[in-house]
Amino acid sequence: MKIGEIVEWLISVKDDYPFGDIRKEAVEQACVLLDRLPSQEEAAGYEPIKN
Repeated sequence: MKIGEIVEWLISVKDDYPFGDIRKEAVEQACVLLDRLPSQEEAAGYEPIKN
């Protein structure tokens, strides 16, 4: 599964949680972090580039 697909799925799931639910905030923060990764990379094989 590509990283971009995971983000899309998480965005759709976060709307299931009511305002103020800590799980909604956690999903939003996970999406922010995942958005920083290359969206077309396969999630299972992704390894960050070491500087």
